[in-house]
Amino acid sequence: MNSDISISKKMADTIVQVCFDVVEFSMLYEQDHPNSAKQIFQCNQKVKKGLKCFVNAKNQTDFKSKVPDYQNTVKLAKQLYQDIQIPIESKDKIIVQLTNLQSHLNELKEEASTSQYNQQS
Repeated sequence: MNSDISISKKMADTIVQVCFDVVEFSMLYEQDHPNSAKQIFQCNQKVKKGLKCFVNAKNQTDFKSKVPDYQNTVKLAKQLYQDIQIPIESKDKIIVQLTNLQSHLNELKEEASTSQYNQQS
């Protein structure tokens, strides 16, 4: 703080409380739980970047393991959008698009399994 600002003992105590509040908020926000606040805001980036996870697969086995990971990411994002009770622009369209993405990932997973089976036969 600027040394030109005069603060009282009460203000100093309150600033300390604000610091504790921010630390507590940060700990709660950072929780590693599927429904944590952090997940709500990170899920968008994970969906947007998820395509890279299996496009860059090194082999068939790697590909087959990454598609379900991406499916879980999409499932979580969709669930968060469905559950959140705040107005979001185009929320219904986002949910529909995530549903479409889930369907296409399911098709991709099935096709990958079928093509692996056909290659072994």
